[in-house]
Amino acid sequence: MYERTGTLMQRKFLEYLIPSILVNIAVYVTTVVDSIIVGNMLGEAALSAVGLSSPVIYSINAMYLLFAIGGATCASIAKGRRETDNANRIFTITFAAGFTAMFALLAVFLIFMKLITSALAQGNQALAEMTRAYLTPLVCSGPIIMLIMGMGQFVRTDGKPKIAAYIAIVMNVTNIILTYSFIRFFDMGLWGVGLSTVLGYTAGIFAVIPYLRSKERTLRFIKPKNVDFAQIPHIAAIGSPKALRQGWLFLRTLILNGLIVSTLGSTGMAAMAVCSNAFMLISMFISGTNDTLLPIAGTLYGEKDYPGIRFVVRTGFKFLIAACVLVMVFLLAFPGEIGRLFGIHSAEGIAIVKPALRMYALSLPLYSINVMLYSFYQTTKRIKLASLIVSLNSFVFVTLFAFMFAGINANLIWLAFVLSDAATLIVLFGAGIHIRRKENVAGILLLHKDLQSISLDLSIPAAVEAATGLSEQVIQFCRKQGMRTFGSLPMERIRSTDDSGAMRMGIAVEEMAVNTALYGHKKNKGVIDVLVRVTDDELILRLRDDGAPFDPVKYQPEEESEFAMGGIEMVRRLADDISYTRQLGFNVTIITIKRSVLKEK
Repeated sequence: MYERTGTLMQRKFLEYLIPSILVNIAVYVTTVVDSIIVGNMLGEAALSAVGLSSPVIYSINAMYLLFAIGGATCASIAKGRRETDNANRIFTITFAAGFTAMFALLAVFLIFMKLITSALAQGNQALAEMTRAYLTPLVCSGPIIMLIMGMGQFVRTDGKPKIAAYIAIVMNVTNIILTYSFIRFFDMGLWGVGLSTVLGYTAGIFAVIPYLRSKERTLRFIKPKNVDFAQIPHIAAIGSPKALRQGWLFLRTLILNGLIVSTLGSTGMAAMAVCSNAFMLISMFISGTNDTLLPIAGTLYGEKDYPGIRFVVRTGFKFLIAACVLVMVFLLAFPGEIGRLFGIHSAEGIAIVKPALRMYALSLPLYSINVMLYSFYQTTKRIKLASLIVSLNSFVFVTLFAFMFAGINANLIWLAFVLSDAATLIVLFGAGIHIRRKENVAGILLLHKDLQSISLDLSIPAAVEAATGLSEQVIQFCRKQGMRTFGSLPMERIRSTDDSGAMRMGIAVEEMAVNTALYGHKKNKGVIDVLVRVTDDELILRLRDDGAPFDPVKYQPEEESEFAMGGIEMVRRLADDISYTRQLGFNVTIITIKRSVLKEK
């Protein structure tokens, strides 16, 4: 009668997607607007200096991603496994390790700033001085980024994506206002641009305070024990693919900047800056989609809800491809206008920018697929595969093709990006075939098949009348699967679950579904996802809905006037264990009945 639908997961994806995109719009639009302001008010040379600063910025981002993404992913998986205390420990030690690393990196940059900027400018003293003016205040933002942006990652994991959007908007609006003011009214030049970034991140602290004071948040700082710090290597390992990408981008930028400056000059470098900023248009959608998937997929992975993961990824993939195609068409159609927007008005500059943007635009759909897959593999702990994709796409292939085109025709160097993305996908598909032959996994997502149990996966309307039909299906399923056994024994061997067991599970699912409909969805029509799993030892029922918070574990019999005539108390007596958690704004209840106990009864 009922089949599992993706309604709940699609709703949750959209609920997270809009705030996540707003976060990335705030971040990337700020970067783009800063570049527009710099290019138009300080000139092409200043824009080149901002472009040359990218390797240092990548280093700061790498440190932030190593701990923030790794910690948020580990915390979401812990929540999926219902390990609340461990999630709090991960939350605490992530920031302890992240702050320590950021302050150490800041010290290195300040000590070697002159040497670093001279190397970035390749001996051009004027460019080196402008780059140093920009970076000197900017590097001080590292510890603040760890606090503000790191907190934003955990806020999403805690089911509060709107707060994360609010933090980013406050931070980046402040940055834009200060950038313009420092240049226009205080004549602070690039030093003022760097300072405005630091002060913008600092303003984000005020947006974090309401979350930290909220009684509804489930992630809290605790006093860690020495043994808790042993999780730091695991957190860093989970975050390493994204951090590794920043490291490869650091090296790639050094190499490509050198190639471009030596073959196309400062005008070519300005064109590269335009391409990088135009790329921000799609990055806000790519990053927004991946930031949406990370907490949802991580939590579902912890629960081993593979069908739910597929629903979410499929929704994200469709949205992302559509966005990439639209941006690609825009860049192909208006490359000259985009160049002039960033302050490039010379005929020579426009002649380089127009073909550069068009060739660069072709890579966007392929690039988005690569990024989405490596982010997913990172979340599902396929670290080696995620790192392989990152290494090939971010450095190996793109620099290889760039050197090849630099020797043939420097004006074609921009094709290195689309060829790199295509080559990476080919390697990825080959690696997937190899993994599927070795492991019991399926599809491009390489999710494990569950052979240890038989499952009934359904979705029903959150309505009383749907509960009766659901109960009948669950009873029939449990009776049928009770005649089978699993694991190392043959499927034909009989090991029965008596009718009492099937009836108890049917009663449990009906009573819980009725109470969910009556209490959790008084004001809206909702959906309940139901999973019944039969193992060798247990009957397991999991219900998930997005209604009002309700914990049946804390239910008291005197509350029965609000609920379905003592049905919850009946379920508590039938079950061997009931557990509840609030995950990603979902009510998730798991009821377990042991098969061995049923046989004895």
